[in-house]
Amino acid sequence: MRMLKLTFLMFFSALNGAEVLEVLQRNCVQCHGKDGKVKGKTNLLEITDLDHLKGDLELLQQIIDAIDFEEMPPEDEPPLEVGERKQLLADLEALRLEAVSKKKLFSPTPIRRMNRFQYHNAVQDLLGLTCTVYSLPERMIRDHKGYFKPASGKMDNLIRVGSRPLGKSQLIEPRLAGVAAFPQDLRAEHGFDTQADHLSMSPLLMESFLKLGQSITGSQDFGPRRVGIWKEFFVLDPREKREVKVVVRERLWKFLRRAFRGRIKSEVVDRYVGFVGVQLARGVEFTDAMKLVAAAIISSPRFLYLYDGSGTDSDGFELASRLSFFLWGSLPDEELLKAAESGELLKEEGLQKHFVRMLADPKLKRFCDSFPAQWLQLDRIISSVPDPEKFPEFYFLAYRDSMHMMMEPLLLFETVLIENLPVTEFIDSSFTYRSGHLEESYGKLGNPAKKRRGQVGVLDFHRVAVEDRRMGGLITNAAVMTMTSGPERTQPITRGAWLAGVIFNNPPE
Repeated sequence: MRMLKLTFLMFFSALNGAEVLEVLQRNCVQCHGKDGKVKGKTNLLEITDLDHLKGDLELLQQIIDAIDFEEMPPEDEPPLEVGERKQLLADLEALRLEAVSKKKLFSPTPIRRMNRFQYHNAVQDLLGLTCTVYSLPERMIRDHKGYFKPASGKMDNLIRVGSRPLGKSQLIEPRLAGVAAFPQDLRAEHGFDTQADHLSMSPLLMESFLKLGQSITGSQDFGPRRVGIWKEFFVLDPREKREVKVVVRERLWKFLRRAFRGRIKSEVVDRYVGFVGVQLARGVEFTDAMKLVAAAIISSPRFLYLYDGSGTDSDGFELASRLSFFLWGSLPDEELLKAAESGELLKEEGLQKHFVRMLADPKLKRFCDSFPAQWLQLDRIISSVPDPEKFPEFYFLAYRDSMHMMMEPLLLFETVLIENLPVTEFIDSSFTYRSGHLEESYGKLGNPAKKRRGQVGVLDFHRVAVEDRRMGGLITNAAVMTMTSGPERTQPITRGAWLAGVIFNNPPE
């Protein structure tokens, strides 16, 4: 249906190209080019044909926005007829779609490695771990009762969650013992941890990653109880009649294809098979030799770097990696790799099919664990310290209200995503999620004489209707208002800077 619409619009645009130029010349050049008069640094007199307009997507988008938002023509000029305005917008949008469809699918991407969050997820998925590799403080929400079910298209009205900042009791989860520290990631502008310049690789870092990989496979907990691929990769069946080298090669080919996210050349497999052979010749047990080669693979630049940076239109594997690390924060699954290899992923129907499938997968929770907290800069609320004398209710039983406040915008984000709600819900929502403790916090603000009864240990968040528009959406919820205030009073400049940078940020070029 989308392709049909695009084809129709392209044909429609070509049919009305002359009319587009005529309308722009008749209504716009008086202020944008005629007699040297150029408002807004936009000279439409230079546009002599449609190819010129299609070649400047930024200008084309500016024209569409100005007409769509009725900013042009200005108030002191005759307005466009309603029918003419709609027709012009349709033609300009068709031009934009045609221009975009002819652009390269990929733009050159600086090579960057996985960050801490992505590495954890990739290792967990590759090895089939049933526990965490190391603690993830960036994962602010812990799902206690399996509320996150994207395939259902609906969020529960009652959600039980936990969070690392909510206390040490929230940290009880199985993880590998003795794992080395992950090399520290630097935060880039706007608080994101995916900036290429900050995620490079040096010889010193290579050594650190090798130590990390060895500590993972060498952990005392790394065994059949925690490793999902233990039998199929790390154990040699005594009934196996084939040569060990043949078995190792078969296992490594499959493992490397998943780890390196693409076609694997024979010489690459041979190097790793040779490594295992050397270990076995030294008397190392089969399982230990496979642990060593697995550690080497998850320390390899081919594993750590997300893309090869070629940016070719025909690289389905790179597209698969982009999709999986964006939506799942991890490696592509086997189904996505097969679609990349067959070329299905490079077709619009195939891309749409797998995109929808990935949105319905529980691994989408990783996107919600990573993106919204960084986008909204919610880590700032953890360090918020309102004056305890002026706001004693904020520190209830030595507990900060901010620990519950941060859950509200995160659950709103997840609901908008899972239920496919309009993005306007981020600004003016009709609902929100509140715990009893958080509800008491709002009540205390409205009625200072009201006694606090909320229990900090109760982590049940209820979906409630927003009766006061000031308390809905992302901008005016308690978390944002608190973290953009000082200890004693509100800070309009700080709040305005947050609004400008987070909500009204310039779109990517």
